[in-house]
Amino acid sequence: MIPLYRIILLRRFLCALTIVIFASECFADDVARRVADGQPLAANVARLRLALDSLGAPLEASRGDEVAKAIAAEDGSALQSLLDPIALFVIEINPELRVKVKRGPGDPVLQQGGYTPVVVKIINDATLARALKISSPQAGAIYAGASEGILLRQAQTELAQNENANRERRFLDVEMFDQSPMTARLSGLNVEYALALIHCSESGMREATIAFDVGEGTQDLGFRSEIPVLFSVRPAIPVKLTVHDETGQPTTARLEFRDSHGRVYPPQAKRLAPDFFFQPQIYRKDGDVVLLPPGDFVLESSRGPEYLRDVRHVTIKDSPDCTLTVNLKRWIDPAKSGFFSGDHHIHAAGCSHYDNPTQG
Repeated sequence: MIPLYRIILLRRFLCALTIVIFASECFADDVARRVADGQPLAANVARLRLALDSLGAPLEASRGDEVAKAIAAEDGSALQSLLDPIALFVIEINPELRVKVKRGPGDPVLQQGGYTPVVVKIINDATLARALKISSPQAGAIYAGASEGILLRQAQTELAQNENANRERRFLDVEMFDQSPMTARLSGLNVEYALALIHCSESGMREATIAFDVGEGTQDLGFRSEIPVLFSVRPAIPVKLTVHDETGQPTTARLEFRDSHGRVYPPQAKRLAPDFFFQPQIYRKDGDVVLLPPGDFVLESSRGPEYLRDVRHVTIKDSPDCTLTVNLKRWIDPAKSGFFSGDHHIHAAGCSHYDNPTQG
């Protein structure tokens, strides 16, 4: 006969397990919903989907297919059912213009050293058409001040003090993605979706407070416009590359890394030169390093129209000595027949990326 205390413990365990399973299945149902006009919401979601694709962070294939069907049908209810489970934040703006934020069911996973796009749902009961802003005490400048010699000459030595010295420890950068195809302001529709970009300079588990507002004085009372989030930040592993051409000589290659969901690595949003945000590929020469998280990737490598496009699976290990070899293969060598190619379209110094490399 089973002792009574064991029966009680078993019942408690089964009850707790049921609650956990129910919560995981119904988390998306806890996201606030509104009856929305299907046509403008479908247009908003179509732009969101296009933006995610352009940022190298597409929706999972199955979800993307269902979203496309719901867009074509202009089904507002289905669109909310499909996107709510991946929304990391849910913003509610009441008729008094007070902003309240809740955690959505989306996974709080970031990539060290890159900007991760996250989905934000907005319940706009005020039908407001202002810019939605995101902030965090863990985001912002780390250093401040100026040269002491210059300040002495200007009699402004007080400006040498670092105003950030006693602030919250900062490891984030946050911003709303308001560039095309998204918009800089809310549309005024009572339901819409937006994208935020979150960058983390560290790896591991990091808690940060994320806040939203639509202008000064619009934060809700009782700190309800901000919420603490525990992020899981995957490390950026420096992978040393060996790149050889068909003769075994060191060369440069065009590389494109994607995970099983088609997401681009290193993260594509707001890349710094020599990498560009408007293209998924990167270029690395023999001996260079690429920063990747641990895991399995599909690597596409090539080197212009004279080389074959090679696609293979690679595994990046969480090791400081991680290496990767890329051997390029030609399908033709026109130079042997006296034909030489060159690039007649070259930016010297007039490209805006050199003035503001983080733009975009």
